[in-house]
Amino acid sequence: MYIISKNKDYYDGVAGSTGIDKTIVYERYPVEIDNQIKMPKIFHHKNTWQYRYDNQFLNIRYSELDSKKSKKYNNVHSFIVGFCGKLYLGWKFHYTVKADRLGLEKIKTDIVYGYDNAKKYLREKHWKHNLEDDVNFIKSYDPINIFREINAPVFIYDNESNLNFSNNGQLLNYGLLIINPLLKDYEFYKVVDTFQAFQEIQMFLGGVLGRGEKEIIQVADKYKIEQHGFDKWSFRKEPKSK
Repeated sequence: MYIISKNKDYYDGVAGSTGIDKTIVYERYPVEIDNQIKMPKIFHHKNTWQYRYDNQFLNIRYSELDSKKSKKYNNVHSFIVGFCGKLYLGWKFHYTVKADRLGLEKIKTDIVYGYDNAKKYLREKHWKHNLEDDVNFIKSYDPINIFREINAPVFIYDNESNLNFSNNGQLLNYGLLIINPLLKDYEFYKVVDTFQAFQEIQMFLGGVLGRGEKEIIQVADKYKIEQHGFDKWSFRKEPKSK
């Protein structure tokens, strides 16, 4: 697999030891989608305080710390890694430390994968909301259509990013979809090692997303266009009513 990217990920070095197959090209340029309407439908939700129950796939964003279990952490956010046809759940646990003699605090983060590891610090039950049920729903969900729609082997849906406030001051969480992210930023090597990551991406591109010899596999055009603020009428006139 031949990787085209401005930045290195943790599995890139494998090509140097196994050789480069230039019949499969991965153009790994990250694309960030912060508008839920432009995301695949599974990431859509209603713009209301009750939307957490309208889409079970997104309930995971309401992970909360259990004060009795967690003495170290003061905040938590969840994320989903889509990797070669599979979904992996992760949590970012934030805590503060003193950075210098002046007592200035610095935020640090522990990234944890796997519900059994994360639930040591999390509340498991909420009003009309059971975290374990939401986790099991995501684990049993078949995401292959997401990968085909975005035409990429890797994505991340990050619940910590893209926070907004409504007109009445309510905090709304729309999430951020990152297509072709750097997996090292999310410490994904804890789940899939270097060689396995490289091989799985190569096989996924050549198999599920493959489109013929030496053709570059890249993000679907509609996501590229939306990233730059264009829409379907940007280069042509809108129809006028008679």
